[in-house]
Amino acid sequence: MSCDRWLDESDTTSPTLDVARTAEANVFTETVTPLVRTARAGGATVDSLTKAFLAAIEKTYGVAEARQASAAVGFIQLLAAEGGSVGAEEAAKLYGGPTKVHAEAVRKAAREGNLIVVKDGLGSIYFPVWQFGVRGGTVAGLREVLEVLRQHPHYDDLLPLTFFLNPAARLGGRSPLAALRSGKAEEIAAVRVLAATAVE
Repeated sequence: MSCDRWLDESDTTSPTLDVARTAEANVFTETVTPLVRTARAGGATVDSLTKAFLAAIEKTYGVAEARQASAAVGFIQLLAAEGGSVGAEEAAKLYGGPTKVHAEAVRKAAREGNLIVVKDGLGSIYFPVWQFGVRGGTVAGLREVLEVLRQHPHYDDLLPLTFFLNPAARLGGRSPLAALRSGKAEEIAAVRVLAATAVE
């Protein structure tokens, strides 16, 4: 799916949708939060709670709904990994480093394939923070690897996240992100080779 169209739009939703989302979120939070607190006090782990939550959805709503919920949990976990994800305004600060950069700059960089951006089902866009360098810009080699990944016949928003975050045997069990963070030319080259293999 191309992100060009929605990157040209504001990453805010309508006031009516915001009110509806807030009301729905409040009902969910008021219902679930006490249960989660009680379970935590009883020694339940996040993993066990997630499994119980999905099992309850399957029992109540059916298998199809449970699969959608499972996918949503996976989506949230990807966005939360390695420091989480932020909107365009905050991403601009990370991208610019000491130099002031506007939100449109990160949207443009994403349209050009130089940044990773993900859109959720409600129209909001998120930039994973781990792609940015400590002094602005991006981690070494990110753009070159993205260029390779975008050749994948089934490229979508989530492919870069799963590629960069998952451990790879060819990288000695490390993730491509960890290899890029080393800053070593040979490590970056190895990630590019791995990306090319994923495209084939």
